[in-house]
Amino acid sequence: MKILSSFWVLALLVCANSIVAEDAPIQIVPGPIGGHIHPSICQVGDNTLVVVYQGKNVLMCSRSTDVGKTWSKPVAIETTAKRPDSIRKAPRFEIYPGTADTLSDGRILVTWNYIADDKGNDGYYERALLFTLSSDKGRSWSPQGLIGPINKHHLGAVRHNVLEMSGQWLLPLRVGQPRLYDPKTAKLTDFPVVGADGKKHEFQQIVRTSKGALLAMGPVLLRSTDDGKTWKSIDGFPAIPDKRDNAEGRYLTVLNDGGILVTWGIGHKNKGLRFNLSTDDGMTWDEKRTRILLPDTDVKARYYSARTIQLDPDHVGAVFMNSSGVYFLPVAIKRFE
Repeated sequence: MKILSSFWVLALLVCANSIVAEDAPIQIVPGPIGGHIHPSICQVGDNTLVVVYQGKNVLMCSRSTDVGKTWSKPVAIETTAKRPDSIRKAPRFEIYPGTADTLSDGRILVTWNYIADDKGNDGYYERALLFTLSSDKGRSWSPQGLIGPINKHHLGAVRHNVLEMSGQWLLPLRVGQPRLYDPKTAKLTDFPVVGADGKKHEFQQIVRTSKGALLAMGPVLLRSTDDGKTWKSIDGFPAIPDKRDNAEGRYLTVLNDGGILVTWGIGHKNKGLRFNLSTDDGMTWDEKRTRILLPDTDVKARYYSARTIQLDPDHVGAVFMNSSGVYFLPVAIKRFE
């Protein structure tokens, strides 16, 4: 009996150690941290990962050249600290982080807001939407570019991703309908997303699946197979947003095999990372398949969505934050199946 008991104790210890080893977040930025850090992540090439987040009045960048095992000391993306000419100097301002995406030509596109707040004086408040590009895997960055304004009003935030469409950039804006931006002409055109109910919602993320469909995530999840001309509502989506965060605390990841992964958290006191995998191009979802990793770990949720990208055919990696720092967690996709 003693031998049998010892066997089970040993088995439990081995199992526990494997869980700890499998879910061991890698720290990118040490804490304590706070504020609108909002880390974003993208992959360029086979091994290089780039994480962009808010520093002190500038965006910061950390790079990994070994698929997230180690990370470089963060450096400032200097162009993000500049106030654009179209925004007047204000006593209160903020460099507000947005997105980091890899374009089809291998360049990295980063967006952010320069927020100028002089409400106390004359009500002035603007959020200019800006961008910069890197052609060398995040080592150096182009001078900032301005997207907009429209009718003298700036566009505000893009929170999750920019989707490249035939040389244009589809911007799922935090406020207002999505818009297409042509980086060659600086022209902006509307990209209305209308569901079967005839309503125009604000969509925090629009992605193209590996099979060519579009998914738009907002107060509802919509799917289009004709490049956005018509949309169908998807029922059973497990990461239902509440009225306040409007899906900003959720993130869709397109997998190469036709799967769609959603990552999310719940509320201001969120624990862990929630994942749910659709295996049929986002057409159906099963709430019972939700997996929670790091269930005892504080993970900022709601407006601070964790971002997940596919690393290779078998793994994804999520970047998230809490008060103790910014972290990267690699995960085997089979754990969500």
